[in-house]
Formats: sequence, structure tokens, C-alpha cells
Amino acid sequence: MKTDSFAPPGAELCVRLGPNPKEGRDLVVGDLHGHFPTLRRALAELEVDRRDRLISLGDLIDRGPESVQARAWIEGRDPAARFDLVLRGNHEQLMLEALREFLGEGPRGASFMEAWRLWQVNGGGWWNLHGIGESARAWMDALASLPFTARVDTRSGPVGIVHACPVHRRWRDLEDSVRGDGPDDGLTRTRALWSRVYHGWVQREIGEAGGEYLGPVEGVRAVLTGHTSTTGPRWTENILGIDTGVHIDRPGFGRLTIARIDGKEIETFSFER
Repeated sequence: MKTDSFAPPGAELCVRLGPNPKEGRDLVVGDLHGHFPTLRRALAELEVDRRDRLISLGDLIDRGPESVQARAWIEGRDPAARFDLVLRGNHEQLMLEALREFLGEGPRGASFMEAWRLWQVNGGGWWNLHGIGESARAWMDALASLPFTARVDTRSGPVGIVHACPVHRRWRDLEDSVRGDGPDDGLTRTRALWSRVYHGWVQREIGEAGGEYLGPVEGVRAVLTGHTSTTGPRWTENILGIDTGVHIDRPGFGRLTIARIDGKEIETFSFER
């Protein structure tokens, strides 16, 4: 699971957004996993329009029926399918590493096509069915441009957004480490995409053997995360997880959650698949 930045020169790994200039809502979409019809229906029910900013927590792809649509949403090529910002999730990272390996640009490991196999067993099989006619290079460029974190200034205070885990006590320290090239900064990027420590899961393959920071994050009023599916939105300290397992066929899951973060209280809305 070791994660490098894999970003083109000049790409911003940590984004900061000022207040919504159109005075609309700021909406954060949880893990989608190819369920774009559910997203379209949810946006229609919420009456989302151009005044609203729409931010994705990542994991647009894999394990769902229409992952091939993700690039159009990332790039905003369809006027009816747009995000103002998409963050990098662990599944985007898996796909990026797999395509780099497929094109002969990834590190040469002991196991041939190791990254490709890892992506396939984690839901990447849609590429073999629908992605053959797609450009691997275009997908790589789109995925490599995705930032790891965002801090959004709202009328009620700043909110941090990261796919899996804020990792550090202070939001600024997370940003500094994600941008850094020190010995621990690659581990920060990995944990930001993969860690489930706030959900009580120890993952020794990413260095979680105890001693991880589990308190509130300073410098933002709340942090929104996805990655770990729960049966409903879940607060831990000032961290709110909104992955409600839209791709999971088990009782209590199968819902997409969207959070409104600009109000005095953060609201969540969940939609059946």
C-alpha cells in the first residue's frame, strides 16, 4: 500500500478553497464506486444548481456498475456531470499505480504486474469490460491531478476533507507532510488514503501498530472522511465519516451520503441505491 504522490509537476496535492463566491451550498459526496445514477438522483432531489459547490471524497471507481463514467465527472466534460473538486481516494490510487505499471512506468518489483493484480482484486475488473477502448494515458493524467486533501472555508468556519484519515493533530501538519518529501511523508500520504484507525482497525502494512493519533483535529471545525463503510454517518471527535457503503449488498448499507458543510451544523443526507 505504499503511496507515492504520482502527481505532475506543479500539481497541488493540498487544495484550499475560499468561501463559495456564488453563496450557494458546499456539498461533499461520499464514496461512490460507480453508482452515478444514484448520484444523479440525489443531486436532483437536493435541487443542486450552479450556485452550489460539489466536492467528491474520492473512490468514484471500482465495485460498482458505471465506473467508466468517472473520468467525465473528474474532467467536467459533461455539463450535467460535474464536480467542482474531486479528491484522490485509495481506489484512484490503485488504478493509477496499475496503469503506470501496465505502461511500463512504475517501479519494477519482485512480482510482475503486482499493482495490476491488486487493483483487479479490489474492483478494477470493470476496466477489462468497459475500459479497453479508453486511453490509459488520459486516465493516468486525470487521476494524477487529484489532490490528497482540501480545506474549504465556509461561512461557519473551515472544514478539512481527506479520503480516509487526517493522520495529524493539526490540519496544517497534514498539508505540510502530504506536500513533503521526507522519510515519513510518503507514509502520511498512504495513511491519508488507507487508514481506518478512527474506526478501530489496525493495519500494520501501513505502519499502524499503535500510538496513532486519535484525537480531534486542530485548525478546522470538522474533518470529513470516507473509505470505511458504516451503516450511517459517524462522528468520532470532530471527524465525520460519510461512506455508507453504496456498493455493499448487506442490510444497513447500500446508501450514498452527501454532507452539507457550510451551515452552522453539518447536515447529512442519505439516498438508497
